[in-house]
Amino acid sequence: MHNASNPVTTQALYLSKVLAGLLAVALVALSALWLPLLDASPTQRQVTIVVLAVLALALIPSVFWVYHRRDELQRLQHQQASVSTVAVLASVSALVGILQANQWVPLFNQFWTLGLLLALWAVQLMWADRRFR
Repeated sequence: MHNASNPVTTQALYLSKVLAGLLAVALVALSALWLPLLDASPTQRQVTIVVLAVLALALIPSVFWVYHRRDELQRLQHQQASVSTVAVLASVSALVGILQANQWVPLFNQFWTLGLLLALWAVQLMWADRRFR
């Protein structure tokens, strides 16, 4: 895949890809949060919502495409990170749901859940990667 003899270049390329992905997710989240503030016609708002929904759904095949291009070690690391993240996120979501149902915490936008998911997955991926260094 990449030239393993230059780990600095490989790591910089990897970090640039991660940052580009995070920037794309942040732009979609900010666009969705700003949508109610737009002084747009109903048609423009509907088009914007459809575009954001298509972008969100496009993440699914994109993740599978990227995952299947990884080598065996990278797949194993991503699997470990994903399993840990799902367990933590399920527990946190259940706890937040219980607290919200009983009005102990206010309702909040689901983009906070997306942010939590990405942060947990990133930390879990770093821990999975450390085991193989």
